[in-house]
Amino acid sequence: MEIFLTEYAGVCVGVKRAIKMAHRTTEDSDGPIFVLHEIVHNNHVVNDLANRGVQSVDDVSEVTTGTLIISAHGVSPSVISEAKSRNLDVVDTTCPLVSKIHRIVKALSDKSYTILLLGEKSHDEVMGVQGHAKDNIHIFHRKEEIHGLPLTDGPVALVSQTTQSIKYFDEILTLLKERYPQLEVHNTICDATEKRQTSALEIAGNMDVMITVGSMSSANSRRLQEVSGGLCKDSYLVDTAADIRAEWFTGGERVGVTAGASTPDYLIEGVIEKLMEISVEKGVAPSVIRNESSEEEFIEVH
Repeated sequence: MEIFLTEYAGVCVGVKRAIKMAHRTTEDSDGPIFVLHEIVHNNHVVNDLANRGVQSVDDVSEVTTGTLIISAHGVSPSVISEAKSRNLDVVDTTCPLVSKIHRIVKALSDKSYTILLLGEKSHDEVMGVQGHAKDNIHIFHRKEEIHGLPLTDGPVALVSQTTQSIKYFDEILTLLKERYPQLEVHNTICDATEKRQTSALEIAGNMDVMITVGSMSSANSRRLQEVSGGLCKDSYLVDTAADIRAEWFTGGERVGVTAGASTPDYLIEGVIEKLMEISVEKGVAPSVIRNESSEEEFIEVH
């Protein structure tokens, strides 16, 4: 079995930053520590924080004292205001690229744009972005929803959830331009998402099997699996190596491995080790081909 690891896979700098800030909080803070929803959408990262004493809550109203960690997905300004009104210490781990969308949406809203947000309504990031606009923001995800978006002669702008498929964004854009000739486009799909999707596409068509490592709760991991599956029919999303089934393989395959931007490196390595074990069990000597590239850290903007 030949195992190919994509050039970009696993935790992005925004996720690393959020986890690092959360860990530092557990070391430095006195009193109870809470995180709103999940720091990032990966079961193992969430469980690790829980083991460090960080309690997950669904709403600020559940917290009366201590420290509240804002997840990497960001929140509405009203959430921050409520937390401060409760005299909570707030640790904001919002990814800088999500904060960028917040600034764009607020500026557009202040100029009375009709804002179209391509994203999943129930996703933490999308709800946070929505809170930075007034009432003139419209969330949609499926092509069939476009006909229900309001028609207007005024200014219209498109923004996107950071983890959308690049290909799907372009398809949606083509349809929207027919409906809104005046459309202003802000492609806010993050660089990490684009790199992971592009590097998966570069190998998927030459693979017999594609494995994406990530939790089902992770939008970017699900999207990565969908992108890979478009070129490789035997494409699977696994949370850990334990989810891999030997019957998926004969031993002689070319297997591609990629991972969502919230997936820790040790989970990727666990999957590679599992694939090597399966290959040996099938009587085939495994080989691992890596073409990894590093990503630049964020420059903090205060």
